[in-house]
Amino acid sequence: MMGRLLSRGMFAGILAFLFARIFGESQVNLSIAYEAHQAALAHEPAEPELVSRAVQAGWGLLTAIVVYGAAYGGLFAGRCSGAPMAARVLEASS
Repeated sequence: MMGRLLSRGMFAGILAFLFARIFGESQVNLSIAYEAHQAALAHEPAEPELVSRAVQAGWGLLTAIVVYGAAYGGLFAGRCSGAPMAARVLEASS
């Protein structure tokens, strides 16, 4: 059961990645362009990119969301399988 819920969490993470890539990244790019424009108006030097936007928007986003989805799947699996176990332990101790 736990493996099934973990895999469902990863699948949900992949769906969330697709949603974020399609609908969220355009807004992030607009925000970055706005900040760059404001910095240029204030004559501030450009900040160096430690990680390129292509990596952030691709592999970085995919990794973060799939790991996040798997973690929530694991928490849900632990909650679903742990509750009956806790009830058995409480019954045995009384």
